[in-house]
Amino acid sequence: MRGRPGQVMPAVFALATAFVVLVVSVLSTVAELRPRAAAPAPGTGPAVTEASAVGTAPEDAPGDGPDGPDGLQVTMDVLYAGGPAAEAAEGTAGGSAAETAGEAVPGGGIPSAAKASRAAASASRAQCRDTAYALAGWRVKGTAGWYYNSSGAPSAVSRTALSAIASAARSLVGASNQCGLPAPFKAGQKYLGATKRTAAVSTSSRTSCGTEDGHSVVAWKRLGSTALAVTCTWTRSGQVVSSDIVINTRYRWHTSRPSRCTSSFDLASVLTHEWGHAFGLTHVSPSKHGTQVMASTIPACSSVRTLGAGDHRAMRRLYGTR
Repeated sequence: MRGRPGQVMPAVFALATAFVVLVVSVLSTVAELRPRAAAPAPGTGPAVTEASAVGTAPEDAPGDGPDGPDGLQVTMDVLYAGGPAAEAAEGTAGGSAAETAGEAVPGGGIPSAAKASRAAASASRAQCRDTAYALAGWRVKGTAGWYYNSSGAPSAVSRTALSAIASAARSLVGASNQCGLPAPFKAGQKYLGATKRTAAVSTSSRTSCGTEDGHSVVAWKRLGSTALAVTCTWTRSGQVVSSDIVINTRYRWHTSRPSRCTSSFDLASVLTHEWGHAFGLTHVSPSKHGTQVMASTIPACSSVRTLGAGDHRAMRRLYGTR
């Protein structure tokens, strides 16, 4: 017996509706059972690394800080003590009176003058043969002006620190070297005077950069970390906006090497390295390129005030020579 059209159509519609509901239910179940990408645990996201490829061009090595207001980026570079220097951190700023006066320190091995001279000559030759370098991804446009805050400077160097810091800046832009390489670079720096502003570098055990304030400041602080010095550089579109440098008062410092030096650090050598960061250079391996200014560690009592072939090559690539 044939059903009437009025009775068949509602039945067909009901079956179609049931079929749609069944399909949607199955798809939802499959979606729930499908494996999902797990959210990264805190601290396990993509690693932030510095530009470490030898000869990397600035445009290939962007700053490692996150974009801030108006594209502002910040990068922190840290220099550590190397070799026996790792034991040089002291609880008292300025070092011992014995070392300041150049007296013997118990247990300290003092090389002869002849041996020290031969070692220096050998280091100079190695420095001029090594052409390795790395670029950070930024450069200074025009002249880098900077201020100095002497508050907290260790007594051993309080009167001579500014001269050493300024000398280090001149050595870098002036291309000071013992390799016969051309000088100076087409870069400039200028000391703008004393300031009470502090460098925007935290003193906690987890050293970090603070807020950019438009001023480049060199200052002393007792850092919670074992860093010798820290440079925070703020950049925008590959151009330096400002750079702050902090020198750690946990260590002993000198501007003229004590005759019986065992555990203090040469301020001019460390600042030449830090100025390198401010002008766009970054670290090379200390085990392979330890004679270069931009090696990431420096031993106590060593002096690396002049540019190696690699340091010079990096600055010349960024700025050229006059």
